[in-house]
Amino acid sequence: MRKRLSLLTLVFLLLFCTTPASAADPIQVFYEGPDGNVLTALSLSDTIELVSDPLQADVFVLNGEIPDSDTVLKQVRLGAGLVLILGPDISASDLKPFTGPVVVTVSEEPLSLVAAEGVTDPLITEITWTSSPQVRSRSVLSGEVSFLDPIIVGFEEPETLLSSGNLGEGQIFLLNIHLDGANPQLQDWAYFNYLIYHLASQAAGLSPLDYASYRASPVPHEVDRAVLLSVMAGLVFLSFLIFWFVRRYSLRHPEALDVLLDNPEKYAIREAGTPWEEIGFHRPLGGFLLALMLGLLMFIPLIIYQNLVLPVYILPSAQALGIWGRVVQFFNLAWLFFDMGTSIAFVKYLSQYRVNDPRKGMQFGQVFVWWQILSGAIQVALVIALASTIMPRSAYAIYAWSVIIHALIQLPGFYQIMRHALYGLQRYDYAQIVDLAWGLILGLFIQPVVVSLMYLWGKSHPIFGASMGGLLGMGIAAYLVELFTYVIGWLLFRRLGYNARLLFLAHFDWEIIKQSFRFGVFEMLGSIAWAAGQAAEIWITQARLINYAEIWGNWGLAQNFIYAYQVLQTLMTNMMPSISEAISHGRQKLSQYYTVQAYKYGGLISAFIGAVLLAVADRFILGASGPEFVRAAVYAVPLIIWGAIQYPSWVGDTVQLGSNRPYLKSILVGAEQVVRIILAALLLQRLQINALIIAYFVGLLSKGVAAYLINHRICFPQRFYPWQSLIAPLLAGGIHYLWLRTLTGLIWQGDQITSVIIFFIGILPSFPIFTFLYGLLGGWDDATLDELRQAVNLSSFMKPMAWVFWASTALGARISPLHNRFPITIREEALEEARTLTEERVNLLEAQETVVVSVQSAPGT
Repeated sequence: MRKRLSLLTLVFLLLFCTTPASAADPIQVFYEGPDGNVLTALSLSDTIELVSDPLQADVFVLNGEIPDSDTVLKQVRLGAGLVLILGPDISASDLKPFTGPVVVTVSEEPLSLVAAEGVTDPLITEITWTSSPQVRSRSVLSGEVSFLDPIIVGFEEPETLLSSGNLGEGQIFLLNIHLDGANPQLQDWAYFNYLIYHLASQAAGLSPLDYASYRASPVPHEVDRAVLLSVMAGLVFLSFLIFWFVRRYSLRHPEALDVLLDNPEKYAIREAGTPWEEIGFHRPLGGFLLALMLGLLMFIPLIIYQNLVLPVYILPSAQALGIWGRVVQFFNLAWLFFDMGTSIAFVKYLSQYRVNDPRKGMQFGQVFVWWQILSGAIQVALVIALASTIMPRSAYAIYAWSVIIHALIQLPGFYQIMRHALYGLQRYDYAQIVDLAWGLILGLFIQPVVVSLMYLWGKSHPIFGASMGGLLGMGIAAYLVELFTYVIGWLLFRRLGYNARLLFLAHFDWEIIKQSFRFGVFEMLGSIAWAAGQAAEIWITQARLINYAEIWGNWGLAQNFIYAYQVLQTLMTNMMPSISEAISHGRQKLSQYYTVQAYKYGGLISAFIGAVLLAVADRFILGASGPEFVRAAVYAVPLIIWGAIQYPSWVGDTVQLGSNRPYLKSILVGAEQVVRIILAALLLQRLQINALIIAYFVGLLSKGVAAYLINHRICFPQRFYPWQSLIAPLLAGGIHYLWLRTLTGLIWQGDQITSVIIFFIGILPSFPIFTFLYGLLGGWDDATLDELRQAVNLSSFMKPMAWVFWASTALGARISPLHNRFPITIREEALEEARTLTEERVNLLEAQETVVVSVQSAPGT
């Protein structure tokens, strides 16, 4: 027992009592300079006391001005410390008593900061200089100052930016970077306050506290750790306690699982009496049309917000946005792993069991909810424990609070449940509304408000600063987006008449749990393989690519345009539950028809996006981004073509998941990454960035072909109609490119305004012309064109724009000599299978009435 108590005491001391004691006598600091960030940094320290008499000073901190050089020099020679921060008004004559003869010039060119080679100063170990922003305004000293040794130097130019040495009995630090009136990014840096404190402490001959123990560092301290870990321990206990009560209630009330509808009247009007209850391709297509049209409408405002409004007016800090991007990237991978595929398993099995056993399908949703709540509480507790104890003492110290706040998204962890439920029930219009609100719209409204408020909060809390305040606001905004996504999904789910409460009960058994994880883990491994490939690509290129930073910046800018193809992922997401529903009930022709249409619309939309981007992207880059991104305009061409051939690979993934063979996806995604990385490693030294382009094409094409052949043999026979899916899209895309390239060439003047104009013309007004060309070139037959018209009626509030799509392509088809020449011949058989499968589906209204009657007739009712 005593050993256990001793161990617990040791753990407590390690977690909560790690701050060394402060010096008994504070450092007497004489400060001269503007009332700005340097003075604030000095005032934040418990170990520093500002004095007005220079004769009492242990340290002089002179910021941009030297008041009485004789007195200062005398005191330093007698043992006082000096931190001399140069400013534009300090001349060579001002410096001469301290440095000897030098020539001072002012430079404004951007310069990155790195540690000087061979330096072992504590400033190097306590501050992660690779996280520092570039500096501009600074004083460059020419001439030998022999007693000063460089500590921090420039990366691009061999300049000394921070140096130290002894002047008589005193230690002097010389900082060449101008502060307060210049270099605001450096003063927003999370290490800035500590830098000033550290310089003053070392100049006084004392050992500064480490960064984690320094009171004014923006990391969790003793009280913060105690509160955080106590709260998390309570949440873990509370989560399991609530589950215990819910599980007991669920087992005592198995009949609650039969109440799938909360409001049968609403369900009869908004679901049962609509085409959404009729199985067929019109359902995933209707949801896709909503997403496509809204995406076209919102693309330009989104680009303006992300590239202008957010970084210039809301959070004007490249370092804060960079930290946020890396935190999000890490958590996307972490949550993907911890999810264990339970979300996609819920979508897959809800669609599968909705036909004849909907109550079983709902139990997979219950598994998702309680896995997220229970494992999420443990996950967040572990992340917060690491972020509050270990991270502050690592190179990632400035990430600590951002990691903690972002980790809270996993509490309670089930905010995506309604979105997944709507996908599983194949109400793709509502699912798409929730999806677009989550990924696009909510952020545009929540982020500016929350981040702006937190940015102002940071300004009034100098320990954090404005930039870190805004960074924390990004995390809070992300949580609110998740919360409001749930609220919107819950309202739409209830609007259809479904019983949302059912998803939070716990009727599942071990067989349901095992089935969920058997599917989900393999799906998760495929996504992890892709992420691992991305990491390996960065590692290889960083080691072997010459001029890596500049080339990668151009490559990244060119790659931004490829995200336009992601709209097709919406269609694939919609298709997976539909294929699962069909193939699990033996409807092979219907499943086959779904994949035929996936290839058709994949080719159609990819040809449009490819034609537009090839016509305007290079000009947009040159006009909007400037001459330093000339290479991005070159890289964009092969990347746009590569993006246009991604969809066959996505169709393959969708077929494998819908056919309950997620292991195929994991194997093929992993193989694609292996091919890509091996080729890049072999060719990069000789071909440089061209090697990456070759590796991208070979890996993707190999996976697409392999997926088609493997799916044809293992999942179900595949069909491909080349005219509607390949030839007509290519012909329409080629013609579209030629006229759009010519027209935009007449408009474009190489400036930002005309660059935005031609991009707008390509994305929105040109779409009906492309669809007209597709119809004119025989891309439709009567049956599939009628199906498009039916889907238009399901596209919710985007119906007017979807109708323009249909009307323009129908006009082309009407006058086309090729119309009906290349029909999709399996459609009739597929429709028949869809009709019989619809008839087999459990009628939820009748099932609900049966439950009510049985409950009312039970003894004692």
